[in-house]
Amino acid sequence: MSRIVDHYDLLLRSIGDRASEIGSRPVVTHWPHVGSDYRGLVVVGQAVFGWPDDCQAIQLQSPASRAQLIQSIRGRAERPEPLDWIATHPVRNSPFWKVARGVAEALEPAPTPWFSRIAWVNLYPSAPEDPRGNPGGALKEAQDPHVGSLLRAVCGALDAKRVIAVVGPYWRLAATSVGLEDLPEEPRPLYGAGVTEGRTWVVGWHPNGASHRHVGADAYTQVIVDAVRRAELTVGA
Repeated sequence: MSRIVDHYDLLLRSIGDRASEIGSRPVVTHWPHVGSDYRGLVVVGQAVFGWPDDCQAIQLQSPASRAQLIQSIRGRAERPEPLDWIATHPVRNSPFWKVARGVAEALEPAPTPWFSRIAWVNLYPSAPEDPRGNPGGALKEAQDPHVGSLLRAVCGALDAKRVIAVVGPYWRLAATSVGLEDLPEEPRPLYGAGVTEGRTWVVGWHPNGASHRHVGADAYTQVIVDAVRRAELTVGA
């Protein structure tokens, strides 16, 4: 994962450059979490909604501060089982984590804990804190040019086999730089699914948004699993 450090540094520097617009609201940043039994299944969310390691955007103008932040977030993620907290945390019952669990159990069946079988990534790694929320305005705009190339680099570093990107409309700006602007379309709640360069991609609504449109976690999980199997069956035919 060390080869994605430069991508993180570019993204964080871009946030620092917009510090005067972002203001004093703290920013938190997420590093990919890779389970101990990971075998290629990556689950991508929009952004973290509340997280440790906060800083002021203006601090990210300093190369030393960016390096220190990257070291901190890597240390939080690079431990034997970085997602073990999800087993008892109330957020495990959110639509996103229910879908993540359902997809892991369907596509990577094993006796190990489900969370050990995925890598958790966020398309927009930096989000506002206090109050927590999704990135918008200058904070999102600062990341826009970088998130696609960062996701591509992360998937390459992880040797991802299947990428489930339930990121909602955040996907539009990232698709081209990820190289997936021509991903075959799928009906709602998905945007697209297919296999490219030996990697299966399924992209769709965020599970929270899907639940507001009466597509529950179980139903959404089945839609994703079916899309993966169709895409891979087409390639193998």
